[in-house]
Amino acid sequence: MRIDAHQFFTPEHTPEHLAPILKRNKFEGSIAIARDEVETRQFLAFAELYDFIRGVVGIGGTGHRKLVGESRFEVSDPVAALNLAQRHPGRKIAIVQLGSPQVGRGGEDQWAGAMERAAQHPAIYCKASGLLGLVPQPWKADPLRPYVQHVLHVFGPSRVMFGSDWPSRLPESIWKESLAIFTQAIGAQTMETREELLGGTAARFYGIS
Repeated sequence: MRIDAHQFFTPEHTPEHLAPILKRNKFEGSIAIARDEVETRQFLAFAELYDFIRGVVGIGGTGHRKLVGESRFEVSDPVAALNLAQRHPGRKIAIVQLGSPQVGRGGEDQWAGAMERAAQHPAIYCKASGLLGLVPQPWKADPLRPYVQHVLHVFGPSRVMFGSDWPSRLPESIWKESLAIFTQAIGAQTMETREELLGGTAARFYGIS
């Protein structure tokens, strides 16, 4: 099962828009990330209507069958992820957007070290989400490749997952560009590794059968 592990909805960009995009690209599902209680209720209502929304990460909504995580356990800072893991033993934590490296602006060693320390904690995973937000236009994979490769090296494909961050880059880019820059950045991989990154890891992380 291929799963977009990080996307959300807006009044202008609804599940009706995302469903055919995922289908065209052979993705069977997605995880909707809600930023507040209002979005959580809305996204859970969407999830009841649209089977492709395999789960919602949000605030509140306790007990809903498709609530698969809490927003507070998805952070962009590897240090914050470590702090959460230490305070909440047994909870899985996701570092989003590769831990927000300053691509091409310095600080690579500090970021790499922080990500390596986070990866030593087995409950911490990493999302290669929102990659288009890390580099300027025209979007190319070359600047991102060292960062994606480092994450793959320290976490391994069983703890890394792709997320489009759709629709955050519209109208400048389409969903497929997020997937393309990710697949170009990971380079040649075995089919098993690609399937882990494009859905297997997300299915395990969020408990989706």
